[in-house]
Amino acid sequence: MRRFLLLLAAALAGPRAASPAPAEAAPDVRVEIDWPAFLGRHDLVWESLPTAWHEAAFLGNGLVGATIYSEGGNALQWDVGRSDVTDRGSRLAIGRFAILPTGASPAGTMRLDLWNAEARGLLRTDAAEVAWRSFTHAERPVTVIELEDRKGGPARLAYQPLPAIPARDEFKKTPIPPDKANPPPAEGRTNDVAWCLQAFKAGGGYAVAWGERAAGGKRLVAWSVDRVATGAPAPDRAAADVAAALRDGAAALERSHRAWWHAFWPRGGFLSIPDTRMESFYWIQIYKLASGTRADRPALDLMGPWFRRTPWPMIWWNLNLQLTYWPVYASNRLELGESLTRMLDAGTENLIANVPADWREDSAAIGRVSSYDCRGGVSGREGEERGNLTWALHNYWLHYRHSGDETMLKSRLVPLLRRAVGYYLHILKPGPDGRLHLPVSLSPEYPKTAPDTNYDLALLRWGLQTLLACDARLGLQDPLAPRWRETLDRLAPYPVDPATGYMIGAGQPLAESHRHFSHLLMVYPLHLVDPESADDRPLIEKSLAHWIGFEGALQGYSFTGASAISSWLGRGEAAVKLLDEFLDRFVKPNTMYLEAGPVIETPLAGAAALHEVLLQSRCQEPFGTHLRVFPAVPAAWQDATIHRMLAEGAFEVSAVRRGGTTRFVRITSLAGSPCRVRTGLAEPVVASGARAFAIETAKDRNGLPITTVDLKQGETVLLRSGKDPAAAGALRIEPVEPQPDRLNHYGSRKVTPVRPDAAGGFEATARLARLHGTQLFVEKKGEALNIGHWVEAKDFVSWSLAVPSAGTFRVSAVYASPGGGGRFAVEALRETDGRTEPAGRLEAERQGTGSWDIFQEQALGEMALPAGRVTLAVRSADGRAPSINLRALRLLRK
Repeated sequence: MRRFLLLLAAALAGPRAASPAPAEAAPDVRVEIDWPAFLGRHDLVWESLPTAWHEAAFLGNGLVGATIYSEGGNALQWDVGRSDVTDRGSRLAIGRFAILPTGASPAGTMRLDLWNAEARGLLRTDAAEVAWRSFTHAERPVTVIELEDRKGGPARLAYQPLPAIPARDEFKKTPIPPDKANPPPAEGRTNDVAWCLQAFKAGGGYAVAWGERAAGGKRLVAWSVDRVATGAPAPDRAAADVAAALRDGAAALERSHRAWWHAFWPRGGFLSIPDTRMESFYWIQIYKLASGTRADRPALDLMGPWFRRTPWPMIWWNLNLQLTYWPVYASNRLELGESLTRMLDAGTENLIANVPADWREDSAAIGRVSSYDCRGGVSGREGEERGNLTWALHNYWLHYRHSGDETMLKSRLVPLLRRAVGYYLHILKPGPDGRLHLPVSLSPEYPKTAPDTNYDLALLRWGLQTLLACDARLGLQDPLAPRWRETLDRLAPYPVDPATGYMIGAGQPLAESHRHFSHLLMVYPLHLVDPESADDRPLIEKSLAHWIGFEGALQGYSFTGASAISSWLGRGEAAVKLLDEFLDRFVKPNTMYLEAGPVIETPLAGAAALHEVLLQSRCQEPFGTHLRVFPAVPAAWQDATIHRMLAEGAFEVSAVRRGGTTRFVRITSLAGSPCRVRTGLAEPVVASGARAFAIETAKDRNGLPITTVDLKQGETVLLRSGKDPAAAGALRIEPVEPQPDRLNHYGSRKVTPVRPDAAGGFEATARLARLHGTQLFVEKKGEALNIGHWVEAKDFVSWSLAVPSAGTFRVSAVYASPGGGGRFAVEALRETDGRTEPAGRLEAERQGTGSWDIFQEQALGEMALPAGRVTLAVRSADGRAPSINLRALRLLRK
């Protein structure tokens, strides 16, 4: 406690005095970002029609949206979404619009234009051709589709309503009692606008309205969704929105829609890196955020306005919500984060009502799940996962720290954090050691309970430190401050296992693979321990290695979390390798992410993990932030650019790295916080700007260089190395040169062809496979990858082989399976002009290997392959799930 208070006092006191540098006018920094061209290299491009939600184009405006793909008998369909359409708190399917041209065998191409937030494409059948484009208007609750029938007569538009069943009931196939079943929809028309009303038995419902207008040889289709929470739905508002859109026409709608997006993109931060695939992934996440939420629209749950069948149709508070919002802070997109802070503000009374009645005077909490109203009591009087609200308030804290909004801190955040900590104060109990302990609880998603979970201890410790720091900063003299101080002094230490590091809780080590990093929150994102100190670093390293090395239950966000922690340790190569593994194994073709249902936070957390590679702002004291520029950039990334990224303390940071050297750093203070920065510049560091700055580079408490600048609110300083005079003439902020073979990586799955080995054979590995199915994913067993979770008969995997000459091959499969009996097939298809034709097939009976972890090679037979590009696929041969973990197919040329 003494260490914390001394550090806090130093932080509040600001930097030491330093001599002003000679006044030097800041040279111009030219910003040369061609936004349309830059984003164009990251557009999602489909060379064939997507056939599933996780392959689809997606549009949205933070409230309504659509996913566009081909499914079943629909040549092309727009799944209708609206985030706040809920029945008894649960999301549910609405319906879809289908484009049905004449003819059969639909095919086509598509592109999702990020700069314009618009999808467009060409749809073909054997008898028709339709050009189309579509966007969800940036501000109006309307999605438009412009159709140009080029061949075969006008394509038919059909609205297809879906059963109004709460998603969790539908997923689990739970029978709905007649007294709770929703009535069938009612359809009608108002003038030229058709509509469909769906009432809910519990009250409320929604209206879908649509209409069509011909103009200039094209057809404009517009649709809208309106929702009411109580009473009966009516078509009036949705129909009026559609009628207004049709009256305004495509050109006017396009102008206002594009104006919003063209202002949005350059208003926030910018980054560019030499890994073009990762750069594309990042910018698609920024598009996803702005399409999925807005300041005045619903918070982003697990899928936003892009509904899909799911067992998770609400807000999950034990990780998902928090990770979802992480990228808004450093990306300088704080307005998107306001949907979270406003939800917490509006839900305060319900957060208070979630705790036992006799604690409501000073406490608030949230359980695992709620709808947008924050109604979700903790389980039991003393609660399970009792830290969920405190963790959400850490996001609120990050929002404040990046904005510098002192009114937000004093009037909104501190009162709610005071209650979240107050909930803990009711359940702390003194132990025989004189320490304060927490009763048995859950560390999120770990199957065994424990007292003193590190999840709870870290969040409570952060809450106490933050309240004490805010009390001192704001001069509040809170009557609870002495108790907070005593509690912090007496709080139980983190349970630690000497062999494996941070434990789940007292007496409970991390004894099985666990996807969640809830036991490591003191490391990331709370930063209560110091990765650069000799005391803390070994324990952090040990804990990270044990957790992420324990394969079996790891999922996508395990790798994004491990990447972020690696960045904080300064391990750039490891951080980027983990992100690459995340992209290889878990990210879907359109950058969405699925487990049993959509979990949007995982790819968004990937974007936040990239921020940690490029810019960090942290310290162990709440107001003692140090900035770190390019802190974990791997050596292979010789070039990198960041511009107007936000850091804690409300600093906008721009920096350029070229040829492996940081050339300059530019910092603007938005709030006047003390400016301490590790620049990465060779000493001496020189400053220039509108006045002479006092600048000093000294050692921090870990003996590492830190530069302090007396930067005041509204001022900008340019920092360069005095040993690099060339930097003065190279002050340009521009994108890094892209990798030509990785442009427009997302959309259609871009498959790396399997090349022949020296003997002319092939090894088709899990890493190079294309996965066709919602449940399949690439997992790791030991040091090798395999394709696992093959539980759906319709799912299959494929590879593209570059066969230099025709020949016959001996085919074998390397897989693991606990039991035998089923049959699977290996099919070869010749690829010609975008079409395929059968070229060979083998069937085999699955042989049991004794375990999911024991891999054996099974000879399947011989197959003749033609020269050229060949698709090789593995699928079920008997209508049952293959139930194998497939490591590779091997083809040995005879």
